[in-house]
Amino acid sequence: MTALDPGKRHFACTACGRCCDSGPEMELGETIALADRFVIALLFKVHGLPASERSGWAQPWWRDEQSRIPLRPALEEKRRQLGAFASRKTIDNPRERHRYLTISAMAQDFGRKRCPHLVDDLCAIHAIRPLTCRTVPLHYSRPPSTLAAYLDGFVGTPGYRCDTSPSAPLVLDGRRIVDREVAQARDAAIARAKADRGWKEHLLLLMDDPATAAAARLPTYDAVLEQSDNGYASSVPMLAAWRALREDGAMTAAAFEDVCRKQLALIQHEISVSEDPAVMQDLLDMRAAYDQSLSGLRQGSATQPHAMLAHRAPLTP
Repeated sequence: MTALDPGKRHFACTACGRCCDSGPEMELGETIALADRFVIALLFKVHGLPASERSGWAQPWWRDEQSRIPLRPALEEKRRQLGAFASRKTIDNPRERHRYLTISAMAQDFGRKRCPHLVDDLCAIHAIRPLTCRTVPLHYSRPPSTLAAYLDGFVGTPGYRCDTSPSAPLVLDGRRIVDREVAQARDAAIARAKADRGWKEHLLLLMDDPATAAAARLPTYDAVLEQSDNGYASSVPMLAAWRALREDGAMTAAAFEDVCRKQLALIQHEISVSEDPAVMQDLLDMRAAYDQSLSGLRQGSATQPHAMLAHRAPLTP
C-alpha cells in the first residue's frame, strides 16, 4: 500500500522513544503550565503557499504535499489549515506565493536531539504533554487529505518501531481520523490557537516598528521574513512573549514572576550540567535576562532591558 492509496491506517505506539528527538513545539497558551518543565523559546516561522493553482510551482507543491485530493481543493484545504494557526498572511507577487506567519513556542533541548523528558524511552510528563505530542502521528498542522501520506512517512522513518499491523488500533479511514483522542487533541490545538490570537497580534504590533521591537527584544516582522527567505526560523526567549502579555494586562505580576522563577530554576540546572561553551553562553544570557526582568518587577516595572537572544533554527515545513 502506497502513501496515496485509499484505505485504512492502523497505528500503535510501542514506546520506542525514537520520535521524541527534540524538544516539542507548542502553542503559546500551553507555555505557562509547562514553564516548570521546559526552557521555552518563542518561535516564528513563515510558510509559503502558491498564490493559485496556476502558479508556476503549484504542481510541484501539490506533489510534495501528497494530498489525496486535486490541486485546487488541496490548496484551499491547506489555506484553511494554516489560517487557523497563522497570525498574518501577506502576498509575495514576484514569487507568486502567499506567506503565512505562525507564532509558537519551542521547548529547548540544547543540542541533545531528544526531549528533556524522555526517560528510558518513556515520556516522564505523559499526562501533561503538549498538544503536539498528543496528535502523534496525525499532527494538527497537517490537513486531512495529507494525513495518510504523512503517517506512512512517519512510521517509515529509520529506527522507528511503530506498530502498524492490522491488530493495531485503526486511526485513519481515508481522510477521517478514527482515533478519538487524537481528533480531540487536534480540535483543542485549533481552539488554543484561536484563544492565543490576541496575544500574537500584540506581539506583531510590537514587531512592525523597529523601535518597539527593539524595546520588546523581539525581531522585526521584516527580519523574520528575511530569515525565512534564507531558510531559517527565528527564535527568542519566551520571556519576550510573557512580558508582552504582562504589559497588555492579560497576565498578573504574580503569574509573570512565577514563570520567570520557574524558567530560572531550569536554566540554572542546565548551566550546572552543560559542557558546550556556546550553549553555556546562551544560558548565561538567558539567566541575566530573567534576573533583570524580576529585578524590574520588584522595582515596579517588568520592562527592564535585557540581552537580545535571537537564534537561527532550520526552517521546517
